[in-house]
Amino acid sequence: MKKLFLLLIALLVSFSLFAAESEEAAGDVSGNDLNPILRGLHLQFSGGILAYFGEAGKNAGSPIGSTLRLNFGYDIPVQDKVNIGIALSVGMLQYNAKENDADLEQNHKKSPWVEDYSPLAVGLDFDVTWMIDPRWEFGALINFDYYALAKTYKKGSNAIEGKTNSGNIAVGGGLIFERYTFARHFSVGASVEVNYIVDFDGLNFIFTPFMKYTFF
Repeated sequence: MKKLFLLLIALLVSFSLFAAESEEAAGDVSGNDLNPILRGLHLQFSGGILAYFGEAGKNAGSPIGSTLRLNFGYDIPVQDKVNIGIALSVGMLQYNAKENDADLEQNHKKSPWVEDYSPLAVGLDFDVTWMIDPRWEFGALINFDYYALAKTYKKGSNAIEGKTNSGNIAVGGGLIFERYTFARHFSVGASVEVNYIVDFDGLNFIFTPFMKYTFF
């Protein structure tokens, strides 16, 4: 998982550098820059860091985890400079919940963790963005996620009581920044969000750089 995460970050950084170096040279034969494709059907690949707050963070074996996600969505223009986006997402979270499984009952009584946390995350994302200029976009996002295939203790429960969730619903929001490159179909950016996990002791913070391809 860590190798895949590092590979993703390397790809995103390499692509960003390539796009930046191409800005001055790119353009059509008339000397005009290529018009970016700003709206429409898109595929987005993102990966970044994950952290938990509250008892979930205090009782973790590691304070930082990772996340990978694939989004398939559509951006809809509502005005010249305003877009509304909707996307379905699927991915994975990875978080080292405990240093030692044997310490669960002794040292993690207030923790929501049953085991190291690697759920499948599926969700629905909405965003409203504003074009600051022809290349830069800034906006707000709202997301609804379901973290499946990983057990956690119910809020207010503990390892001794043993009341568990088979999955968790997460509701959150945040900010999104996007840069449309001179590769025309491609854009790069980053999102930062905070999620409240229902029936779970804590919030999570997720920061994800991304690369997006808009088909048309």
